[in-house]
Order: sequence, then structure tokens, then C-alpha cells
Amino acid sequence: MDRDLHVEVDGGSWPNPGPPHFPATFTAGASVESVNLPSILLTIGLLTTPSHATGVSLSEFWAWVRYLHAIADTQDMRLTRSFWDLDAHQKTILSDDFGMGVPVNWLMGRLPIETVCDGRYFIERVAATTGAVAVKTAKRGPNKSPDFVFQDTAGTWHVMECKGTQSGLAYRDRQLGETGPPPTGARAQKRTIIFPPGHTGQRLACGLAIGVEDGAETSLLKIVDPPAEEEDFEVTANQLEYADDAVFRSTASRALRLAGFGATSSSMSAPSGSSPSSRPTKGKSERRRVELIAEKERLAQAELAARASRRRFQADGEQYYGREIHLDLPAPLIVDDRVVRSVRIRQGVQARVLAEMRRRATIEEPLGQADAPWRQTFGKATFEHHPSSARLSLGSFFVSELHLQK
Repeated sequence: MDRDLHVEVDGGSWPNPGPPHFPATFTAGASVESVNLPSILLTIGLLTTPSHATGVSLSEFWAWVRYLHAIADTQDMRLTRSFWDLDAHQKTILSDDFGMGVPVNWLMGRLPIETVCDGRYFIERVAATTGAVAVKTAKRGPNKSPDFVFQDTAGTWHVMECKGTQSGLAYRDRQLGETGPPPTGARAQKRTIIFPPGHTGQRLACGLAIGVEDGAETSLLKIVDPPAEEEDFEVTANQLEYADDAVFRSTASRALRLAGFGATSSSMSAPSGSSPSSRPTKGKSERRRVELIAEKERLAQAELAARASRRRFQADGEQYYGREIHLDLPAPLIVDDRVVRSVRIRQGVQARVLAEMRRRATIEEPLGQADAPWRQTFGKATFEHHPSSARLSLGSFFVSELHLQK
């Protein structure tokens, strides 16, 4: 299920001289690139699974159940007319999901991305561990935190703001905004985190205009990197270990939740209390906090002790525990001249990682200060795809697979 995607990278928006420098893996100007739809759906599934949550999240299955029928059987990537004609609310959800999944999938194919973190979670978690006051962020508007913070295998930090729309190229460009002053749109919203010199990577604003199968315009992804100005939240050199802690926790908790280890995910994402921003306090509040941590540890330990009862499978020579789900599609799907009636989703965390986590599921101090050897299993996020399957791997820590079946 490969499709052509038109991509426009505004090379002139990078500062000259840098940093950041224009990446050698990016192509300036307009190009047509091949994208794999199952790989994009795996990306959407990862990104829409919250770093911190309780209970069941529909996003764990939403992308695969709903969006397999959304893409038209055309050479380039377009929506089917039936999905284009959804009501405004559902169109917005689809635009947001693809507006995140497509550019992040594109970026992971060009930079050695290792970990991914929601901008809001990142700010709250770093502020809690450093004792700082987090900048107040909104869910929308110019004070919104950036959508994602990434760290690559070289320890460089990248920030991305994502937009998606079905309202055409002109509306997409308004979403991306202007450099100003003052900056607007995504160009302003990504300007809320700054990293020390030598550690700052790409600071991207991405906009995806999604086309419809019988429309005049194809889908087009535009990527800009306007120069940064004054920032709202600064990570200093002596706070980098706390930033590192935040992105590792965010990525690990997403993976654990997708693999079915919800209690362990909760202990990982919010080890100091009920939320990522929890921190030590005094009196009755502190006693309640300590009791909650102990209960979270108990639940995580019980979950990890029963890991052998979970679905076990092999991938790239490693053993994983997780879950496998078979879903019948609402209607048959034609893929490369073959009929697909169901999908199999298999997701797991490496068995050795889960055994190491059982020794201590709840770690309050930064992971870099703790005995947490499982961190070394993280590596570059990679995709493999074949005509009827796709796999997303986060080093050897986590594997997510999607198989199309007759």
C-alpha cells in the first residue's frame, strides 16, 4: 500500500548561517516521495497513544480500524470521497491524525529519531524534576506547547509542530502562519522550548493539505524551519538529564500501554504521583502521594509478574511479550489486486526489558541516575514494510506490527 506524496521543503526558511543547518537527508524544494500507508498507520497509533493515561484508550486501535478504508486506491495519497464527506468534527480528527502521522513518519525516515515525547508532557515532566515552574501552555493558540519533542541517537533535540487540513493549500499555509513579527500559526507555536548550543537540532513546522480522490489538488506536505526568537521554556545544560528522562519515559510508557501493560505504563509516565508534574510536598498531601506511589508499584509488579501469560512472539531474534489482536474490517479492502478482510496487530516489549523492570517498576529519580539497563535497548526508530505487512521498531525495546489478511 504505497502512495506518492508531494512534499515541499522550504529550504530558504532555515537560518543562514545556522544552526540549525539544513539536513543533508532533506531535499529542498518540491519532490514526489513514496510513502507506505500501513507504516503511517503504525505511526498514528504510536503518536495518538497518550504518554500518560488511565483506563482504555480507543487510540490504541482507532487508526487501524478506521483509516484503512480512508485512503483512495489512487497512485498518489488521497482520501476516499466517503471519508472526505464526513461531518466537520470527524474530518477534524482525521486531519489532525494524518497531520501528525505523515510528517512524523517522513521525519523518522530521514533523521535517526530514537525517542518521541508530547510537548506538553515534556514541559510538565522537566519542570517537576528540576523544581522549576512550568510555563503555562494552552491546548490551542499561540501559547500552545509544540506537538512533539524528539531526541535522536546522537543526543540532538528536535521540535515539531504539526498541522493537517482538508480545506486546501491556502488554508494549510494559514495554519503554518507567518514569521512576523509577531509570528503566527505553527511558526509561533513551536517556539516554546529551547535547548543548549550544540544540542539543538531541527525546529520544524509541518502542514499537510489532504486531497480527495476526484479533486483537483493532491495531498501536499510542506515543511518550514523559521528562525527562532525568544523562547518560553529553556532547558539548560545541567538540566539535560531531566530532558532525557522525560523523552525516555514518554516513549517507554507509550510502548508499554500499546503492548497491554497499562499499570507499568502509568508508573513509568508519572512515577512521583498521580500526574507527570507530581512532586514531593508536605503533610497529609505527601502521605497520600507516597501511598499512591506504593499502590502503583504494587499494580505494576503484579502485571509484570504475569507477563508470561501474555502473547509471546519473536522479532529480529528477540523475544517479546505483548498482545495480538485480530480485527475484521467493516468491508473488504482491495490491496494490490488481493482482497483483505481482516488485520492482525501485534505489539510487544522485549522480554528482557520486562524482567529488568520487574526488579523496580517505579523509579522516581531520573532514569540516568538509576539502575535501568533497559534504556540501552532503545535505538533508532525504523520501519519495514512488505506488500501485506509493516513493522515499527523502537530499537529492540518495542515492536509494533500490522498484517493485512484475507
